[in-house]
Amino acid sequence: MIIAIGLLAVALYLVTAGYLVVTARRQPLTQGQPRGPLALWGLALLAHLGALLPMVLTDTGLNLCLGNALSASLWLVAALLWLTSWRHPLAILGVVILPLTALAALTALLCDGDTRYTTSAGIDLHILFSALGWAFLALSTAQAAVMAAQHRALHNHHASGFVRALPPLFSMEVWLFRMIFIGWLFLGLSLLSGLLFVDNLFAQHLVHKTTLSILAWLIFSTLLIGRWRLGWRGTRALAWTTGGFVVLVLAYFGSKLVLEVILGRI
Repeated sequence: MIIAIGLLAVALYLVTAGYLVVTARRQPLTQGQPRGPLALWGLALLAHLGALLPMVLTDTGLNLCLGNALSASLWLVAALLWLTSWRHPLAILGVVILPLTALAALTALLCDGDTRYTTSAGIDLHILFSALGWAFLALSTAQAAVMAAQHRALHNHHASGFVRALPPLFSMEVWLFRMIFIGWLFLGLSLLSGLLFVDNLFAQHLVHKTTLSILAWLIFSTLLIGRWRLGWRGTRALAWTTGGFVVLVLAYFGSKLVLEVILGRI
């Protein structure tokens, strides 16, 4: 049953992405539009959540194998973008996010890992802050990549198709730095809660995650200061955003990839 629901979510995500492409070719997308794809998107999120929860929440703790962790993270990214699209014309970013979320959901269905954690209220708060920080910064990175394509198209006077469906570059930039700031705040809160609630945050099995998370936070701090004091934008902002997110991905998923996929250990 879980597999069937998960496959339904994958199909809905892909259909929604295709629907967005077709709709964007006909007219520019505004906030809360197009309602058809947004409705399908909401159904995909519900189906994905219905398949994901039984796999993650177990009687012996959270099962956070690599597939489940990726699936949960991308679900949160897709959910944040879906909510944002009702107030801002950003639904077109789903063309990038939704196929990745479908792939993550499929990965979770194939996940045979069994990495379980017994948590407390403090650890749950730490996980929540970490997930929200990762989701906002992942969404920011996807938007920064789209903005780079938009800037290149406008510079070459080829503003057609996908680019025409995007909001003005100035508005995209404002929303980008708002999301980066929110993600930076949650990442900082995750580090603070980790210091408070995680026993020995610099233990051998956590030191790489902690060190890389701090490095990512410092990279995004530098980007925000550069934006505030020096007016950083364009390719420089994209480079710093991408660099910070790559470090964050290595922090959150690097060890899982090495242990579960490369070394075949749990």
